[in-house]
Amino acid sequence: MLSIIHLADLHLGAAYSFLPPDKAAAARESQFSVLQRAVDYANTQFVNAILIAGDLFDSPSPAGEIVNQTFSILSRANCCVLIAPGNHDYLYAESPYLTAQRPEQVFVFTSPVLTSFPIGDRASVWGAAFCGQSAEIPLQADLIAGRPNLCLLHSDLNHQSGYNPLTASDFKNSGFVYAALGHNHQYSGMRRAGQTIYACPGSPYGLSIDDMGAKGFLYGRLGEETKFRFIPGSGIEFHALKIDFTPLASDRMLEQALAAQIPKNHAKVCATVELTGERCYEPNFSALRTALDAVFLHTTVIDHTTTRRSIWRYQNDDDLRGAVTRRYRALIDKTTNETEKANFTLSLRYALAAMDGEPIPSFDAPK
Repeated sequence: MLSIIHLADLHLGAAYSFLPPDKAAAARESQFSVLQRAVDYANTQFVNAILIAGDLFDSPSPAGEIVNQTFSILSRANCCVLIAPGNHDYLYAESPYLTAQRPEQVFVFTSPVLTSFPIGDRASVWGAAFCGQSAEIPLQADLIAGRPNLCLLHSDLNHQSGYNPLTASDFKNSGFVYAALGHNHQYSGMRRAGQTIYACPGSPYGLSIDDMGAKGFLYGRLGEETKFRFIPGSGIEFHALKIDFTPLASDRMLEQALAAQIPKNHAKVCATVELTGERCYEPNFSALRTALDAVFLHTTVIDHTTTRRSIWRYQNDDDLRGAVTRRYRALIDKTTNETEKANFTLSLRYALAAMDGEPIPSFDAPK
């Protein structure tokens, strides 16, 4: 049985330039905490290898302190650590992969074509390096018979780009039992082509406002029964919260609507709060931002609300909207049942939105 940890796209040293300086520094430091968590998990599970599928660093020439801290953490691994450089940390003459002192258990693939590294007598890992910002790395290799052959590459699974794109057909007859990939920041899920299982774990934490979804790394056991488990990274996350203002009548109601969407690990969340719908009062946006900044690592508030308009705005118009409005006005004035009045009012709002070509407003239907 062979066990591995599969990581990718840590982008250590990322600027997080959209955050205030103090919070950007906290986000960068949290990156190393996640790397340490992965190493600790590997040691706890007694894995045979940690595979890092590119973009360990955010730059091909990261600052010396970033390199030193990274290699210091990796030196604590009780197994070999294999790295296949990607398009952000590509290999070149002054690369820290070539010039810095690496821990003895850390091996970096330096060839632009697949070469092998033995994990004792358990398996062989075939990897290659980006030697520039783009690459095309063929999967052909003289695989070693009598043992599992794994592949470790930085590769775009989503687009036909310059970032070594690979598809299911590339893996189908490759002969690899597992392909550990990187580049795409979203977890791909475990995929299979022929006898090859392949996956991209995504980045183990959020890196930008568009970088949402599950974040973590993969722990796998390969043998007669191959199993992989997605391990949450517990780092910075990005969340989009959408609040419909239409049914809200006060800041207190807005606070309750937001509280219902706050994730448990909110102190590590960069939240984008989008306000939509029609508002019947003017919220205190300054107080809202101050309150949200006390809850989240960082918050961006986007106001897409409009002032609620009178449902009778068309009643004097000589067109279809005017006729429909007058018809509903008669129905509402005729009934004394409050539920019926509310239902007629709701129906009129739906009708006007449809005739105006606007999104159907969200309202709680009366019971």
